[in-house]
Parts: sequence; C-alpha cells; structure tokens
Amino acid sequence: MFLSSLGIAYSGALMPGPMLTVVVAETPRQGARAGPLVVLGHAILELTLLIALVVGLGPILKHETVQAVLQICGGLMLVWTSVSMIVALIRNRVSIDWEGTGDGSKMRAVLMGIVSSLANPYWTIWWVTIGLGLLTKAYALGAAGIVVFYLGHITGDLTWYSLISGALAAGKRFITPRVYRTMLSVAAAFLLVLATWFLTSGIRAIG
Repeated sequence: MFLSSLGIAYSGALMPGPMLTVVVAETPRQGARAGPLVVLGHAILELTLLIALVVGLGPILKHETVQAVLQICGGLMLVWTSVSMIVALIRNRVSIDWEGTGDGSKMRAVLMGIVSSLANPYWTIWWVTIGLGLLTKAYALGAAGIVVFYLGHITGDLTWYSLISGALAAGKRFITPRVYRTMLSVAAAFLLVLATWFLTSGIRAIG
C-alpha cells in the first residue's frame, strides 16, 4: 500500500503544475525549504479531505459494488494519465521552467501550497477517481492502511518538491532535462501497471 501510494504520488507530482510553479517561485526567497513548506500546505489540505472522506463515506466504501466501481474508474483515470504523459514525452512537450521569483514569508509559502492545490483541476479529478479508488483498498486494511496510504502519498510529494527546491538552491545541477524525462517515463509505466491492477480487481469484484 505504501509503495503503491508513493508511486502514484510521484506520477502526479512529476507533471508540471501549479505546485511546481509555486515551489520554483518561492525557492529564491526560501531556499531549499521552499519545497517542504509548499508541501506542508498541500498535506494539510489533503489530510482534511482524507478525514472527510473516511468519516463521511466510510459506510459507503464498505460496499463491494462501490469499491469495484471506484477501482474501475481509478484504473481508467490511470490509463488516461499514463497515456497523456507518454504522448507529452513523444511530442517533447515536457519541460521544467527553472525561472521564478518569490518574496513571501514561510506562512505565505504554506498557504500557497493550499491554494495551488485547490486551483489545480487535476487535484480534484485525482481524488474522486484514483485517490478514492486506492483509498477503498486502504480502508479495507483498517486505520493502519489509511495512515500508510496517506504517508506514502505525502512522502512522494515531499521528496520530489524538496528535490526541486534543493536542486534550484544548489544551482540547478541535479535534475537535467534528460533525467527528468527518464523519471517521467518510469512513472508512466508504473501507472499502467497499477491501472491493470485496479481494472482487474474491479472487474472481478463485479463479475
């Protein structure tokens, strides 16, 4: 569960989006700690959402039919995400903009982590499909499964964005375009494997 959650988190974090923009913008001001500060805001928002899902949807998530449908939806979303990543790589549309400026305080960086997550349409789509699909599997394992799921997810965001801000602060020496494309290729392949797992589990449950 931890590795699955971690792998999915990396696949989402690696794609350029609002959070990456915020981390890049805050790094000149915050240094290497920009990544962890932005992820802290992101983590607070996701913990709140996770608690709401578990408290409000717990009884519903116990139904096998609901779990199966969510797993199939999550699997289809994983396929779509993976294919989109592969197409972007083939068409050479994946790049990192290393330029950025920022003048906010530590609290502003945390708040920007929350705002950038809410402003990203993919974040909502992710949670109602992939995230909720994986959460049903974690829920079946009890409280420990949910905690491990959350820790795996946040660890992926924390390590990636910390690497980004650390690399920027150190002089952009660690993440070259070629390395970035390789990491994205591995993430896309990982998504296809997980998609197969989700779809197979969901179809078997319904059958």
